[in-house]
Amino acid sequence: MLTVLKPPKEVTEDLDRNRKRFIWAGDKEISGGKCKVNWTRTTLPKENGGLGILNLDKFARALRIRWLWHEWVLPNKAWVGSETPCDEKDRLLFAACTRIQVGNGQRIKFWTDAWAQGRRLKDFAPNLYARTKGKNKTLAQALHRSNWIRNLNYRHGFNRALLHEYFALWDQANQVELHPSQEDSITWKLTENGNYSTASAYKAQFFGVTKNPAIASIWKSWAPSKCKFFAWIIVQNRVWSSDRLVARGWDHSPTCPLCRCAMETAHHLLAECRLTRRIWTLVSSWIAQPDLHRERWPQSITTIQWWSNITSTPNIPRNASRSLTLLVIWEMWKERNARVFRQYGRPATEIVDSIKGEALLWIKAGDTALANLLVRE
Repeated sequence: MLTVLKPPKEVTEDLDRNRKRFIWAGDKEISGGKCKVNWTRTTLPKENGGLGILNLDKFARALRIRWLWHEWVLPNKAWVGSETPCDEKDRLLFAACTRIQVGNGQRIKFWTDAWAQGRRLKDFAPNLYARTKGKNKTLAQALHRSNWIRNLNYRHGFNRALLHEYFALWDQANQVELHPSQEDSITWKLTENGNYSTASAYKAQFFGVTKNPAIASIWKSWAPSKCKFFAWIIVQNRVWSSDRLVARGWDHSPTCPLCRCAMETAHHLLAECRLTRRIWTLVSSWIAQPDLHRERWPQSITTIQWWSNITSTPNIPRNASRSLTLLVIWEMWKERNARVFRQYGRPATEIVDSIKGEALLWIKAGDTALANLLVRE
């Protein structure tokens, strides 16, 4: 459906509303307080720090430009020449993702195809484009006897901007060499085989977005999805810790439920809490990796910095350290919630016993990196 029609904004908004509710509230009503991460970030690809959920507007655009590709590679289709659901943004994306090789010029649109060093002439010379009567001329038709010049409207004269575009376009047109025996061709720049793919068209729309390798590494780990989802939230400081509850004026614990020594923040829970650091000391002894001892941790200021530091611990493979870290912070969060909501707490040794038991289950489920790390007793 998204390929055939451009959906109204109301339709995609309604779909997004249901998707938000499923992620953040399950079968309950959604509210702003339940959406821990804004939707724009949530729909970013994982390598950009997002959850990897499809952005429907961008996905629909990636699907629609299939029409523009098929106009080129399947010119004998009955629908070619009729109106397509593609808008100007779709055509700009298509131009950016394709490379046109000039042959006889019979299929290339002079003004609207990106044949001029990857640019469309309507973008290169917008004032001239507004003046032309031959917007749909092919390259061959426009160059024949300089018809592109004949098709310009000279009624209102030329200003400096028009003259600048005119001479620039003159130079561009004079550089074109047509090959009568060779067909025009097109290549998709984003795939190895040169053919269009929806996935590459979708990803192309995020080329200008900053990569976030620290957050992206969460998804490269072996762990249950719920643990990776939780880690994605907490390293962005989006859990409902006391500092964020205070900011909203909601009820909160005055101190960390685990150590009762300081205000609870995401960074405190991961890096500063006495109980957390005690747990990591016991874990480092258990797996015989002294570099994980709390006294050897590099200083961190943010949760993302802490995650990057601990998953880059020397002498521990990255896959194993990420998996182990996800396991430990998941068990610590469960302990925190038990103390907050059930007023039940365990000593550090019992928490580590739970970590050991859960580690065995992860290994049985296929966590080979963690299996190679653990010391056999």
